[in-house]
Amino acid sequence: MLPVTKFAPLPACAHEVDGGVANPQGFIAAGVASGVKKRGKLDLGILASEVASVSAATFTSNAAAAAPVRLTRETSDCAHLRAVVVNAGNANACTGKQGLADAARMRLLAANHLRLPVEQVAVASTGLIGVHLPMAKIEPGIGAAARALSAGSSGAFATAIRTTDKHAKSGALDVRLAEGVVHVGLAAKGCGMISPNMATMLCFVTCDAVVTAEAWDELMHAAVAGSFNRITVDGQESTNDMVLGFCNGASGVEPGDAGLAQLGEALQAALLALAVSIVADGEGSTRTMRLKVTGARDGGTAEAVARAVANSPLVKTAFYGRDANWGRIMQAIGQALGRDGHRALPARISYEDVVIVEHGQPAALDEVQQGRLLDIMQQSEIDLKVALNGPGAQATVYFSDLTHDYVTLNAEYST
Repeated sequence: MLPVTKFAPLPACAHEVDGGVANPQGFIAAGVASGVKKRGKLDLGILASEVASVSAATFTSNAAAAAPVRLTRETSDCAHLRAVVVNAGNANACTGKQGLADAARMRLLAANHLRLPVEQVAVASTGLIGVHLPMAKIEPGIGAAARALSAGSSGAFATAIRTTDKHAKSGALDVRLAEGVVHVGLAAKGCGMISPNMATMLCFVTCDAVVTAEAWDELMHAAVAGSFNRITVDGQESTNDMVLGFCNGASGVEPGDAGLAQLGEALQAALLALAVSIVADGEGSTRTMRLKVTGARDGGTAEAVARAVANSPLVKTAFYGRDANWGRIMQAIGQALGRDGHRALPARISYEDVVIVEHGQPAALDEVQQGRLLDIMQQSEIDLKVALNGPGAQATVYFSDLTHDYVTLNAEYST
């Protein structure tokens, strides 16, 4: 089932069902233990469509993009992909020519096992940066995954793509349109090095509607823009960020314009649920905040203010300490606006329904409001609102708190 969050309600046309990426018709998946991870943990997966499909892809904009990102982005047919092979435990990033050769070998082996042209196969990796892939383990692992492919292995695939994730992030939907029911499947991973700017998070989406490559690309990019590009855990953009969506038409249901709009709403809600789950799983995080900035001079200013607050260690640690320390929020806003932005400073800052700054000064809270604020700070999901004194541009970002465990996990990660 999709992760539960109040921030991503499903539209009326979408209904959760048991399953994952292999839930839509014509998709098969597998997850196996190749030996890259210790103690026999699943660490290699394949997802494939049994029939021709259209696809959409978004990638990290990091200049140090990993070999699988570069290979897929530059040499695969990203509008007509039919499969992806994924390994976890090793990012194959900053590995030079050998890394590219290894990624190409992974793609070739998967394509051969699936009897597909190499350009219809994508490659994704996640894990430790700067270490060459142990191809002596990866190669037989790809063969084992290909032999294990089935419509019932969504869970194994979702588990195999994880690294330090505490839980799998996956789900499936039936989307009821006027033309009929189409099915959507999803699997994602990520919890650290999170601040995607895409076009160490990965997401794979499947659908069996009949849509054109252009329409599917538009739906997927809109869903990514409103979800994975709206989250941050630590302000760090991974070398391996990738979202791939496959749509194979196996249901025979061809949505009209209204149906496409409904499918887009379902995709946006589902991807946002996964994105918020990544924030909630943010390597030790204990709460997730939705920050909405309004009243900015322009979109760029709204985005800068939102990111300054969401990525501030001082703000994040205050939320961890359950301290409604609005002074830290004001400081981050002022830093983003600069010395000439004093006229745009917040008219109002609110935690859920409690206004704590009014006209740029602390609001007088009565006993009831103070009690309500204490209750809000105990919630696992908190709405934070910042209203600037500008024309009206806005931006929304979802972010996590910052805990002792984040330092511990990342200090010990390579060992």
